[in-house]
Order: sequence, then structure tokens, then C-alpha cells
Amino acid sequence: MLRNTATVIPISDKARQTLANHLNNKSQVRVEHKKGNRIFVSAWDNPDFWFWVDAPQDDNWVIEENK
Repeated sequence: MLRNTATVIPISDKARQTLANHLNNKSQVRVEHKKGNRIFVSAWDNPDFWFWVDAPQDDNWVIEENK
């Protein structure tokens, strides 16, 4: 169950709003796709909502992939 999952931590106001509105205040997300240093993730409760995090440095999110 932990495979292809990650934890996101918001560091900007925009990310905090996304966490509240689209992620239902759950920081656990599904890793859908990786392209270069960009990780595409979807909301656990709302799989139609995707966003990306630029790893390892992003202005809005810190991401920790579960392995």
C-alpha cells in the first residue's frame, strides 16, 4: 500500500490552500508519474486532481517519497 506514495509538506500559502481544498488536509499522495526532476502526484481522496512537485527543490512543497 505504501508503494508509489509520498508525503507532501506545504511551504507556501498557495500550497496550504491546495492542501485544504483539494487534498482534504491529508499530506499522503499517490505518485502517478516522474519526468526528469518533476514528480506528478494525485490526491488520495480525489484521484482526478493532479499536481507536480519539482524535486528536490520546489517553491511550494517538500516531498518525501515512501519506498
